[in-house]
Amino acid sequence: MTKKTQRAKARAERKPRLGEEHIRPDGSVIRYVREEDDDQKPVDHYRTVDTLALMLRNGSITGAMHDAGQQFSQDFARAFASGVASSRLDGLPCGTAPGEMLIERNASAARAVRDALEAVGGSGSPAGSALWYVAGLQMSIRDWALRDGWNGKRVEKNEAKGILVAALGVLARYYGYERAPRSRRETSTHV
Repeated sequence: MTKKTQRAKARAERKPRLGEEHIRPDGSVIRYVREEDDDQKPVDHYRTVDTLALMLRNGSITGAMHDAGQQFSQDFARAFASGVASSRLDGLPCGTAPGEMLIERNASAARAVRDALEAVGGSGSPAGSALWYVAGLQMSIRDWALRDGWNGKRVEKNEAKGILVAALGVLARYYGYERAPRSRRETSTHV
């Protein structure tokens, strides 16, 4: 066995540290974790990092914002269940083109995604872009900010996170997970 083959074999056999993260070519983040299998035996493996769950855990977003992001993500996945999601913001299947056959569930999910994007300012808005790439395509905030950003322009990571938080806030109200705050006049008349 050559030295090169031995080194490659040693690297392949080296177990990653728990918590070690890698960015995959598609922009998603994976973390090496230890979990229990069905027989309660420890199993070490890579798990895709859920950006919205991380944000909820560290207090960046509320439960309502997380749930709204999850609903958007599920609608997005259903909208593209019969094909591959496009990285283009206008790539939603519409079901109206000649010869395009989408089942009603996919078409209704595509309408739900389109309506949600309109609620946050449209697919061309910073909020729409953040939802499309991070909640829809499951790209990390960092990768969205650096690779795609808004309107093809890079965005600073903190700015990108702020855009996503704002989008999720609007989305939470749109879906009905959060009510709009009452004005002072409304609260003072109910005292």
